[in-house]
Amino acid sequence: MKRSFHPLEWSYQSSSPLRTLWRWTDCSVPRTLWMLAVFAVKQSPAWGVPLVTGMMIDWLNREPGISTNYVLWGLSIQFVLLLGNVPFHTYYISQLSRLTRRLESRLRQALVTRLQQLSIPYHDENESGRLQAKVLRDVEQVQTVTNQIGENGIMTAATLVAMIAITLVKQPLILLVYVLMVPVVLLITRVFKNRIRKENRDFRQNLEVMNSEVSQMIDMIPVSRAHGIEDRATDRVEQRIHLVQETGRRLDKVNALFQSSSWAIFQFANLGMLLVGVMFSRRGVISVGDVVLFQALFNYILMNFNMILNMYPQMAKGFESIRSIGEVLECPDLEKNQGKAEVGGVQGEIDYRDVEYIYHEGEAPAVTGVNFHIPPGECVAVVGPSGGGKSTLLRLTIGFRRPSSGKIFLDGKDMEEIDMRSWRRFISVVPQESVLFEGSIRDNILFGVEEIDESRFQEILDAANVREFVDRLPAGLDTRIGESGARLSGGQRQRLAIARALVRDPRVIILDEPTSALDVMSEKLVQEAIERLVKNRTTLIVAHRLSTIRNADRVVVMENGRIVESGKYDELANREGSAFRRMKDLQG
Repeated sequence: MKRSFHPLEWSYQSSSPLRTLWRWTDCSVPRTLWMLAVFAVKQSPAWGVPLVTGMMIDWLNREPGISTNYVLWGLSIQFVLLLGNVPFHTYYISQLSRLTRRLESRLRQALVTRLQQLSIPYHDENESGRLQAKVLRDVEQVQTVTNQIGENGIMTAATLVAMIAITLVKQPLILLVYVLMVPVVLLITRVFKNRIRKENRDFRQNLEVMNSEVSQMIDMIPVSRAHGIEDRATDRVEQRIHLVQETGRRLDKVNALFQSSSWAIFQFANLGMLLVGVMFSRRGVISVGDVVLFQALFNYILMNFNMILNMYPQMAKGFESIRSIGEVLECPDLEKNQGKAEVGGVQGEIDYRDVEYIYHEGEAPAVTGVNFHIPPGECVAVVGPSGGGKSTLLRLTIGFRRPSSGKIFLDGKDMEEIDMRSWRRFISVVPQESVLFEGSIRDNILFGVEEIDESRFQEILDAANVREFVDRLPAGLDTRIGESGARLSGGQRQRLAIARALVRDPRVIILDEPTSALDVMSEKLVQEAIERLVKNRTTLIVAHRLSTIRNADRVVVMENGRIVESGKYDELANREGSAFRRMKDLQG
């Protein structure tokens, strides 16, 4: 029974590119031997041409032992091999394609799986454009180099073995000439190896940065257009495009020098081999037909050595892509959930005990000395000036960041001891900027939900005030909203996000400034939806607009990463000299 494959089942070793390719193609030894046998049959007509040519020249010269029947048998065998080339070649390429395309698929599977497993800090520090380049361009490069190895690489190796075997049988002395070529090939490869690798690395890194900057430019088009700075935005990307062009030209120049040098050396060797063959023939060591035979064999050997050298730049590019993919697949910065207790249900109790978080060593803590308890079902609003630590507290609660010191307990269990993926199945997050994808309204609301009762779905549309605008759209719930919901207003996008949260029927709600960028009418509709969303659920809401948190059970005020006061909305609003009252007075 064939063993199933899991993308991350095998360790990925970018330091050993060939071993990595071998393991990830999952090609067994028996299958490899079968593929090599098929290759040998389909390639044999090319190997037979020098033998038949030499044999016919010897027959024309009436060399002893070369009869007409002998020649006819040789031609018949060659004819049969030529006929067999078409089906065997087609079969071989189809099997090679199956292996390389499966490798391509597995690498992309592994990358998207690992990207989902890497920590949020990793994603915060790596541009999405660079990561996309690894999934798309680098995997394509690996597939290309695997194809080259499977076709040109194996052909080269097999041809060299066949040519050397024929020479060994016909005249072992000629092998001495062949052997002289090996140090030359190794010397050429060694001279250019490090330079080609460096230029490939520089080109790949600049290309990744360009992908990232193009992605950012596209995202910022509305902003640059609104401020009339299109030329400045274009200039920034053009500088990177020119840098990619320059590194690409340097890479092409090194590759050209490498290939031309190897070609010139091989032509000198070819001329030398011809002189050696003529000398051996004049002394009676070999026949005239053998001169043609060995010259043809040597030409095959030179062509295949040249093919190896011509493949090297492409292989270097592919191996650099293997190293690039390894930056993701070998990254240890994973959210560690394996082996921890799974959560089967959530009450919604959250307890912060001396929680502190520092983003980077040497910086001041973003959150420090946080101690408070949220019982199940309570709605807690967190307010304060920008940079006070509110959003960091939310990230810590979700588990996107882990406390530098202190602990967070969820339903009485230390966050570090539970599988946070299973806990998050019982929560919903409504961010400040709704994360939507290009698709229909229905698809965006039901994202991650396999099935839902239609009557309940309709209730959610009403509860989130989505029906208010959906019924006015020609296609209703099947209306496509454009990339990132570009065809919807800010308030409509937020109500979709709230509907998405309601669909999950969560026990814990996290809201990060859900009404900060809305007009008064949209804010009212979103606020109504939020009030229905948080009912009987543990809620942690960050808000700048204090009007949106009037119904919160408790208000926590944060400044400089610390909780400076906590209490009921009216209690804090009426307390003389309180930080909350100052904020309320400023908002009027």
